[in-house]
Amino acid sequence: AGARETLVKMAARIGVSRRRAEAAFEKAVACQNSCRRRMLEIGRAALAEIEKDPAKTAVVVFGRPYNAFADEAHMGIPHKLASRGVTVLPLDFLDLEDKHSKRHMYWGMGELILKAARMVARHPQLFGTYITNFSCGPDSFLIGYFREIMGRKPSLTLELDSHTADAGLETRIEAFLDIVAAYRQLSAAGGEPERKAPALQSARVNLENEKAVVQTTSGQILPLTDPRVTILFPSMGALATELLAAVFRSRGFNAYPHPPADEAVLKIGRANTSCKECLPLILTTGTLLNYVWNHKREDEVLVYFMATGSGPCRFGQYYIFMEDLIRRLGIPDVAMFSLTSDNAYAGLGNEFQLHAWWAIVISDMMEDIRSMILANAREPEAAMDLFRDEFGRIQEALGEGEFSAVERQLRASAGRFAAIPLKMPPPAVPTVNLTGEIFVRRDGLSRQHLVEKLAGMGFATVCTPVAEWLHYSDYLVENAITSPRLSKMERLGFFTKKKFMASYEKRIKAALALSGLVRAEQIRVKEIIKNAEPFVSEELTGEAVLTVGGALTEVASHVCGVIAIGPFGCMPNRLSEAILTETMTREDKLNIAPGDGRLRALLSEVESLPFLAIESDGSPFPQLISAKLEAFCLRARRLHRHMMANGKGRHRKVAN
Repeated sequence: AGARETLVKMAARIGVSRRRAEAAFEKAVACQNSCRRRMLEIGRAALAEIEKDPAKTAVVVFGRPYNAFADEAHMGIPHKLASRGVTVLPLDFLDLEDKHSKRHMYWGMGELILKAARMVARHPQLFGTYITNFSCGPDSFLIGYFREIMGRKPSLTLELDSHTADAGLETRIEAFLDIVAAYRQLSAAGGEPERKAPALQSARVNLENEKAVVQTTSGQILPLTDPRVTILFPSMGALATELLAAVFRSRGFNAYPHPPADEAVLKIGRANTSCKECLPLILTTGTLLNYVWNHKREDEVLVYFMATGSGPCRFGQYYIFMEDLIRRLGIPDVAMFSLTSDNAYAGLGNEFQLHAWWAIVISDMMEDIRSMILANAREPEAAMDLFRDEFGRIQEALGEGEFSAVERQLRASAGRFAAIPLKMPPPAVPTVNLTGEIFVRRDGLSRQHLVEKLAGMGFATVCTPVAEWLHYSDYLVENAITSPRLSKMERLGFFTKKKFMASYEKRIKAALALSGLVRAEQIRVKEIIKNAEPFVSEELTGEAVLTVGGALTEVASHVCGVIAIGPFGCMPNRLSEAILTETMTREDKLNIAPGDGRLRALLSEVESLPFLAIESDGSPFPQLISAKLEAFCLRARRLHRHMMANGKGRHRKVAN
């Protein structure tokens, strides 16, 4: 039912009437349901046949249909199993109606896979073979969940790519079936049953009377403001993390911003994950364990702040992964915590939301001021000492909780930044946009200190703001793209909040723009999404639409090049890369501003616009990326000269 309207609209776009489209949809659903019923009948009959003979073994094939069930992709694995006398069942032939999946499992195939895993784990004659492909994002989490469900029961995971050798598959399948046979013999002989350690009662954050409290491992209930409770923030760039922690401290919380991740944190993270998950998960896992093992007091109750989401990105699984990790490692008095409307923002209300908004907008602006200082200050070390001193003052003002004090400090700091001796006027400094996945583009280790490298080459970096994501989240709510339409009362509260957010954003940016080092332009998410529309539908939610639309909006208008960076294997970032590699051209840029004669003159001698995509796994960039970065900078500098000659390099005026 959920797909009906989307498919009918798609049919209308290709000239099919609504009546015909709806009739086609009904017929297709009927065919699908008939097929599904027949598949379940075959599955029940096959299972009944197997159960008649307790000596028989069957293998259930797990995976996505385009991997596990397509002849072109599965390299004959089901046939290799069947040729050895084993009954083979695809997972979607099993009746899984009453089976449990896993909490917060928003991937449809993931839900099906985990339901089938629970059935196979309990059935003495069924065993699982999971067919996946290299760098499948969801499977990087699902395979771990699958293996946890299987426990000590043998299972086989086969990861395929274009280099997979047939002989290797034969060997692994033979070994798997030998292990299954030995396992069954041991079970039949009454072998030692699986012994499980008593499950640790994990600490958790609960909502009581609209206030968030933490329940310790021993069952004690503590308010989050209790002196024994520490709220730990993983670093997503030092500036944002420290300012957000200051907002929490102003509310009576013991908030600790973890320093930016280093090689030691990365090593801990890699040791406690499969390393197939995305880089932010590895680093935030390392951050948590580093604090627990090296800093946590014996009587301390640790609450780890971790935002969450609902897909399609893997980000929504971080919270679940870490809860499982805490339980698996038996770590007492460590709970996960996320601010959402579900927990009434920890009982702090709308005022707290606005204070957190101040922190985010300020940190976004300060990040770009820092970059301009690194690239353009005559004496960078002295200028950075001043920057750190002023940042500390801003942090203190934010901790007071009064916007008037914050605004005064921002203006005072901007005045001191304006007095920094510069090599050239800021508009003359070539500037590039660093965009892509929100964590990686902000974290120093993840981006391999790219901002500092570019500064050394004479480029300032404008990092896509975190605030953009919050504006985008509001856009999704306002347009009912990911949630039901708001009621009248909900809309009133929503637009009141948006009004205050816009006012504070404008005042913060106006204050810091007095430094002359940054633009004061407010974020226009609608414009970004509109500019991405020819290439990415707004209904494909996530960072891809922002990366594509933002890159096309900014390049040749405010920046002379765009770098999109993300974790290795990140689906939204790879999608953005594929699109932008083709669309960062003169024609596509002019299509979003057809009446801009100055832009047309600027691009008259420019065919393709400077763009570079980078994937990061936390290791130093390979020589190929370094070479591409040098080539990118040459092209960006050339475009910057064109922009200066055509008057596109000026900062926009601050709005009154």
